[in-house]
Amino acid sequence: MEKLRAVIYNRCSTEEESQKDALIKQVQESKSCVAEQGWLLVDTYVEAKSGTTVKGRNEYSRLFQDLERDRFDIIVIKSQDRLMRNTKDWYLFLDRMQRNRKRLYMYLDHKFYTPDDALITGIKAILAEEYSRELSKKINNAHRSRQKEGKHFVLTNQTYGYRKLPDKSIQIDEREAEMIKMIYELSANGYGTHCSAEILCRNGYRNRNGRMISPSLIRNIIRNPIYKGTVVQNRRHYDFESKRVYKNPENEWIIHENVIPAIIDEDLFERANQGLDMRRQEKNRSGVSVRGRNTGKYGLTGKLVCGLCGSPFYRTVRQTKSGKVAEWKCCSYLRNGRRKRQLRRDQIRKAGKEEETGCDNVHLDEKKLYDAVGQLCRKNGQNLELQKDSLLEKTISLLRDALKENGAQAKREALKTSLARLSRQKEFLLEKLLDSTISDADYKTKNQELETRIRQLDEERKTLEDKILQDTELEYRIEAIRTKLEGGVIEQAKIAGLLGNIRKIEVFPERLEFCLDSRAAVGLSEESVSSGAGKETDYLTVIHMPQTCSTSHQPVREGQKLRILEFMKQKPEITAKEIANGMDVELSLIHRRIRELKAEGKIRYSSPNGRGKWIIMTDFLDFSD
Repeated sequence: MEKLRAVIYNRCSTEEESQKDALIKQVQESKSCVAEQGWLLVDTYVEAKSGTTVKGRNEYSRLFQDLERDRFDIIVIKSQDRLMRNTKDWYLFLDRMQRNRKRLYMYLDHKFYTPDDALITGIKAILAEEYSRELSKKINNAHRSRQKEGKHFVLTNQTYGYRKLPDKSIQIDEREAEMIKMIYELSANGYGTHCSAEILCRNGYRNRNGRMISPSLIRNIIRNPIYKGTVVQNRRHYDFESKRVYKNPENEWIIHENVIPAIIDEDLFERANQGLDMRRQEKNRSGVSVRGRNTGKYGLTGKLVCGLCGSPFYRTVRQTKSGKVAEWKCCSYLRNGRRKRQLRRDQIRKAGKEEETGCDNVHLDEKKLYDAVGQLCRKNGQNLELQKDSLLEKTISLLRDALKENGAQAKREALKTSLARLSRQKEFLLEKLLDSTISDADYKTKNQELETRIRQLDEERKTLEDKILQDTELEYRIEAIRTKLEGGVIEQAKIAGLLGNIRKIEVFPERLEFCLDSRAAVGLSEESVSSGAGKETDYLTVIHMPQTCSTSHQPVREGQKLRILEFMKQKPEITAKEIANGMDVELSLIHRRIRELKAEGKIRYSSPNGRGKWIIMTDFLDFSD
């Protein structure tokens, strides 16, 4: 006889060492139970997480998904509260488990869960949830009491400059304190967080993972009053009902001044924060305050990404004889100039230039870039026609996957079957009354129970009918979207509308890559699609376009000449026509670049015995760059 397949789920509330020991023991007990019952253990689900919610419980989520698959027959747990302390999620788990004909065994009670246990397990789930709610209140109250006393303070892994001693006192870390002082001095002297990050890196300062200090960490350090000796607590609180962390109003903050050693004085703290405030309150030309990250004054803000170094592109404006010209340039270039020596210009930088920094990507003319976005709509119709079907079919597939998850049709059929069965029971009950098999009182009691159950099921059926109607309407909407797209909506879309659908534009010297969000392209929000219907990358469609927006073609020319030299090195007898075909460019362009290479003295053409070949004159071709 084939053995029943079993899995075990074990959980404890925290990741403390004492709880880890309890979790290890729980796993051993579960495995022993499986062995004693003669079942085959096929998988284990073990985690140290709170049972009040399913959020963040990766192993529980994996078990919940595996209920839909034919991987096991029995789930073994210690007790009900080890699986769940939330009433709603407990019933959702049972519903999916029973629909997929799985069984739940609680080894502490030595029994399987049965439908007869629904009431008592529901009460247990309510009690467990209420216990967790009261425990949360007690913990929050204990935290507030401890914070008001102001005796012991918690240092997070983002609190640089201090270390906690065994006696719970706090001491200054001199090495990190030097970095903290430099951060405040830079901000007070007008340096931004990005430039400060570069300067800290030049001076050898790194975060605790050995990486470059991030601008966001610098910003948090400047804002944190702990470095002047002031500790602010109770800024946030955890709400049990919503399972979320909320900010408390300032009048509820608990502030302790001069309770730990100060790294900087009050004056430097104020000057550094004023410097940060001045930069974030700078007005743009429309008089709108820009706070923190660029809020998106320009349609291309935050969408342009350098394909060579991964940095964002920033908008700059320069004055010409014909007026002002707006250009977008790589952030790494703006800070450090060009990488390649032959492409550099002498520029003054706040932070010193290093050989390995900088970027050689092209600059983009804003007007040409908007024309390219318009071309994506108007002139590249054939490419868009291919992409349009891909975008539409991808989204339709995602929506239909979401509809399948609802299972409304199957539930409706099950309700119809249940209603028919109850109707037959009523008829049978009436026959018993007519045959004098049961009394009038028993008939009334039983009949009332059946009618109540019928009304409940009928209400559920009506709800499902409404849901099915909504699903049908959504199908009509999908078909309407298809009709509109096939009628040319994408081609007629405005540039501003298309920019809203573009997740990012990756910039390379020879091409642009437009990454479009397939959901936004057909007017659907993220909530319209089930979270289990696909990964985020499944929603992106990439469209390639030749680089036509560059204001500086020097990097493009150098790249083209480098590719020509690569072709010549691999095949010295190659012809210009073969190079043009290999690079997919005009033959006249290849002839022009070959003339430039000859003029620079980098190549020459030799034809001994009537057989011509290219000779690279110097060993400058560096394939490692």
